[in-house]
Amino acid sequence: MPVTIRTFAPEDSPAAGRLRGACFPYEITTPDFLAWADRQSPPEERARRMVAEAGGRVVGFGAAKLTLTSAVPGQGLGALMVDPAHRRAGTGTALLAAMEDHLRSVGGRTLRVAGPLPDAEAFAAAGGYTARSTAHFQQLDLAVLPAAPPRPEGVELRPVAHYADDPRPVHAAESEAAQGLPGDLPSAPMPYSAWSATIWSDPRIDRELSALVLVHGEPAGIVAWQSDGRTRLKSAFTGIAPRFRGRRLATYAKTALLHRAHERGFRTACTDNDAGNAPMLAINARLGYRRFVTEALFGRDL
Repeated sequence: MPVTIRTFAPEDSPAAGRLRGACFPYEITTPDFLAWADRQSPPEERARRMVAEAGGRVVGFGAAKLTLTSAVPGQGLGALMVDPAHRRAGTGTALLAAMEDHLRSVGGRTLRVAGPLPDAEAFAAAGGYTARSTAHFQQLDLAVLPAAPPRPEGVELRPVAHYADDPRPVHAAESEAAQGLPGDLPSAPMPYSAWSATIWSDPRIDRELSALVLVHGEPAGIVAWQSDGRTRLKSAFTGIAPRFRGRRLATYAKTALLHRAHERGFRTACTDNDAGNAPMLAINARLGYRRFVTEALFGRDL
């Protein structure tokens, strides 16, 4: 059956959401997420989202954009999903070619796309992609959380909802905490306007559960969560500013917030960490997280 690649439309959201849930079940996908992402994409990203259609059905989804958090210009990030029943028929190859063409047209030099190992490896290699980094996904049953450690003196976990009228302190705390984190590219802070349009306004972010870590009133880090609004959480970001590291603040904050989540009725929490982020992997292991899948970030110079 011939496949047609066309631009994503808002009415494709339910079908694309089902694809995302089938391909990445460990991610949080809410009904409005993909339509929101298309609508809110900052102009600087030069993003294009597309679907593969066969027989009147959406059987694949692709997206490509310029990343705004890299200190190296021309870096592109993509997402590629194909219905398991339509794989090995050229759908993924056609989507990937369209993603590459788009990035080249807007000045992209490299495209990176993530996928679970080992399933994505052969497809990536056939397209000339090699693994640039890996990330371990881990899951935790909140019913077996360890006891929360005592609150360190002077430490407060302030929900980011407190900053609803002016989220600049949240952006500043996240930007500082992201310094020096592992990855295959040097990072740069996302401009506030783009961060506000994407990270802050993401409908999956739980603003009551996500919190700044304050030490004597000074922002020292952040723990942010995505949720499905019912039972599942996924870590969106956990980080402590370099000048506050080594005080076990991340352990305290993450444990305390997971207890809050359990009290609200959440049952499971998922997180992912770069394979080189030994400190955070150790924290999650102590909390009881167990690894269940590893993703590679595959890249190719265009």
